Amino acid sequence: MTKKILYLFSDTGGGHRTAATALIKAVNHTSNSKYQQEMIDVFVQGSGILSFITGLYAPIIKYIPWFWGAMYYYLDDPKKLQLLELVSKPFILRNLKKMIKDFDPDLIVSVHPLVNHLTVRALKELKRKTPFVVVITDPVTLHRAWVADDVEMYYVATEEAAHNCVKYGLDKKKIKVLGIPVDPKFALKDFQKADARVDDRLEPDYFTVMLMGGGEGGGGMYKIVKAIEQSDLNIQLVVIAGRNKVLENKLKAEAKNLKFPMKVFGFTSRIAELMSESNLLITKAGPGTIAEALSMDLPLILTSWLPGQEEGNVEFVVKDGLGRVCPNPDEIVEVIRSLKDTPEYKKMKENIKKVSKPHAAFDIAKEIIRHL
Repeated sequence: MTKKILYLFSDTGGGHRTAATALIKAVNHTSNSKYQQEMIDVFVQGSGILSFITGLYAPIIKYIPWFWGAMYYYLDDPKKLQLLELVSKPFILRNLKKMIKDFDPDLIVSVHPLVNHLTVRALKELKRKTPFVVVITDPVTLHRAWVADDVEMYYVATEEAAHNCVKYGLDKKKIKVLGIPVDPKFALKDFQKADARVDDRLEPDYFTVMLMGGGEGGGGMYKIVKAIEQSDLNIQLVVIAGRNKVLENKLKAEAKNLKFPMKVFGFTSRIAELMSESNLLITKAGPGTIAEALSMDLPLILTSWLPGQEEGNVEFVVKDGLGRVCPNPDEIVEVIRSLKDTPEYKKMKENIKKVSKPHAAFDIAKEIIRHL
């Protein structure tokens, strides 16, 4: 009988869906698709009310990020987490138990902090001995919600993350430092940078800057493009506008009149290829994007971050010398100029090689299979 793996996630930032998808691909690649795997958005599929609340995530972080930060810190407390679990239990626990019972998994993998305590409770009430493991997608700063009793093993990104887990009461024997899982194609580099540049009609010898603003194309991307346009930088731009069709169309219309080459893409599955063509990435401080960039040996300029959950990502990049921070679009030109073809840039590339874990998804996949 084919063994089953159930992945629990939620689309509330942090690259949770991306991490679950990466693990599914890595398990398939490692096992020759031997296992049946399914991923469930716990809040969307588990409760209509919680699905509505989850849907507020994007507008909240876009228009009132301070509120998200306030909630993050308010709930970073054991007693308040117990209260949150008590309040959410009527809306989700029954459906979560039903989903587990219906799929009948041989292993459950969580990539989201807010489902862990509820999953432990669901398994207890179902009287199931199903192994339950957690993959933490934050590299440094961890919310206390990640750590729950009766989880078999935690897979974390860095030694700092492991230290924080121990600080929150976790037995260090239950922790392995393996990195953040990214899509296997970020590790299986079977495409060549020069060939990829030809395919995308990029100038082969230009210093190439990639600009991203997350899936929604935010973070002052248009202002950054205009600042570069008004400079004398000898570079070319690759811009990922994400789902922001207004931004995509506006930049595509203006691209032919710029004095430097610029290629504009909307929401795309070709991030790995485009990163392979680039020399520098300007982006927000999402953990998944940072891990992908590091897998491609790509230094970073971080322009924005969410209060609370992404502050540690900024600390990680700066402390380990992996990039710079520049929240002001008007200053971005000087930061690019100070890095382009400089010893500091070369040092960043060397630092990235020390901390990058491009094979994390495969390493975690082997651990997942070991639990079956």
